[in-house]
Amino acid sequence: MKLEELIKNPDKGYIHLERYVNKGSPSGFTGKYTTSPETRAKGENQNFYLCSVDLPDSIFVEDFGEIPEFAKKWGMIVHPDMIGDDLFSICENVNRKAVLVAPISSERTVKALEEEGWFFKLSYKGLIGRFPRQIAKKQAMSAVEVTKIIQESIEKKRLPNTFYFMREVGAKVIYLPFDDTLYEWGVVFRDPSPYPKNKDLEIVIPGFSLFSRDEIEPEDPTILTQLISNQNKGVEDYLFEGLIKPVLEGYYSLLLKCGLQMEAHAQNILFGFDKNFSVLGIIARDAESIDKDLSLIQDLNLNIVIQSREWKCLTREQYNYHIMHSFMFDFKLGEYLITPIITEALKFFSFDASVLIERIRHFSHQYLGSLPDDFFPSDGKWYSYESILHDRSKKRNYIAKENPQYR
Repeated sequence: MKLEELIKNPDKGYIHLERYVNKGSPSGFTGKYTTSPETRAKGENQNFYLCSVDLPDSIFVEDFGEIPEFAKKWGMIVHPDMIGDDLFSICENVNRKAVLVAPISSERTVKALEEEGWFFKLSYKGLIGRFPRQIAKKQAMSAVEVTKIIQESIEKKRLPNTFYFMREVGAKVIYLPFDDTLYEWGVVFRDPSPYPKNKDLEIVIPGFSLFSRDEIEPEDPTILTQLISNQNKGVEDYLFEGLIKPVLEGYYSLLLKCGLQMEAHAQNILFGFDKNFSVLGIIARDAESIDKDLSLIQDLNLNIVIQSREWKCLTREQYNYHIMHSFMFDFKLGEYLITPIITEALKFFSFDASVLIERIRHFSHQYLGSLPDDFFPSDGKWYSYESILHDRSKKRNYIAKENPQYR
């Protein structure tokens, strides 16, 4: 995709980037376990319909946060792959054309082409990537609670002015009879506009689109090479000041001001630009994936009370507490976002990558002194894991590696 096409139609261009300028996760699971061909991001269909069901009075419904007005007309919104599940046999008035949507990179999150362009994050019982993608009560609560914490921090100007966020403002969960128990089936509603509002923020580019080839127009230069060629800074300065520094600022500031740890890989970090492609900042998404570090909140005496303690909470008592800090920073942020950016730039431009990496390390050290001494693993190593399916009910085995690159 050419940058000029993004200027002509930012909304259409954004969906194209999500779908076709995305080489997928380095884990290799992106195309292996996914939704039906008619609904997947890499498919030929430009859009499809979500289903809705009315609910009998016997079904308990629980709302969290602020449900958009348009969503109140549905008992539950359901991905079409899931509507035939026995769970919905007791539901009434199935509407198979409830709302027209476009698929985006995460597959079970879709963007409405009606309803003001909101995003719906849907429950999905089958595997997408490595895991089933249920939205149960604990995920719904966490998404809304994390959104409120970040929004309040932005409003109180505790976070950098280069940090924007896709708010998950509301969620709905229904409780369906299932094998003598109840199955929790939910949906999360994501505001379509980055927060805080900025009228100059006109172009949004997913992190993975910076270094991925366009599958429809494979001869086009990558977005990153076009961005670098479109400005006058040195390559190293542009990569650090424009792209990498805002990610690091957002990552560390969320930790220090909110006790929250982003899963800041190339899918969850978007970059915001004005119409001239000047970088305005990063846009974080997927509140449900953010860790709530209860021990760090206590260590830093943050005035934050976490209610959703059953999902994505970290405490020192956990065997992988320190490992998870390395896993999210060194592996997810470092190897899934920063390293591919540097690697792609090196293909076409001459600069000293070691100087850039040293700048990143120096910048990280400015924040590390404000974190507890034992925040990262004491063995000085960094941690990843194998590209295999993981059972979340079992202890995860991590891979220890020498010499963290970016801290």
